[in-house]
Amino acid sequence: MEYDVLDITDKRARELAQILANDKAVAILKVLQERELSISEISRELNMAISTVSYHIDKMLRVGLVEVSGKKYGKRLQEVKLYRASNRPILLLPSPIESEKKRHLFNRFKVITLTLAVGISSLVYEIARRFSSANAHRPSETVRAFSIETTKRTASTNGELLPIFLAVMTFVIVIALSRTLRKRF
Repeated sequence: MEYDVLDITDKRARELAQILANDKAVAILKVLQERELSISEISRELNMAISTVSYHIDKMLRVGLVEVSGKKYGKRLQEVKLYRASNRPILLLPSPIESEKKRHLFNRFKVITLTLAVGISSLVYEIARRFSSANAHRPSETVRAFSIETTKRTASTNGELLPIFLAVMTFVIVIALSRTLRKRF
């Protein structure tokens, strides 16, 4: 889920606090949670001046509480914007540098983890494939008792499935380990 991150030193965090402390702004936000409206429709419904509604809408757009949901044409065939309350969460953090650096590091960690998981899985697959194909050519005493056709089929099936199984399991284990490490830090 996408979200906006604000820290307490950000201008938008102060605007957010001002909006939430203002009864008129909160009333506008409540109306926009119910349906999409234009500035003039909000003005009529809440009995507020259009300039007041416009002022609060502009502030809420900057912070991310409100978004433009569409357009329609007014009485004079003018294009009128429709607004709605945003459903995108806003995360307010006390420290700007820490949060951004951590998020950036976690994204890098995810890419590195996936690359590492694919690389190790490929290596395990290749080793297992070579090992199983080398053993398929040297049947044991028990296998020699069966017909040659049965031996070929069994060796072929085991030789194809085992490396794939081991590679998938390796991938899953590496991803699980990385998630465990990520939760610790």
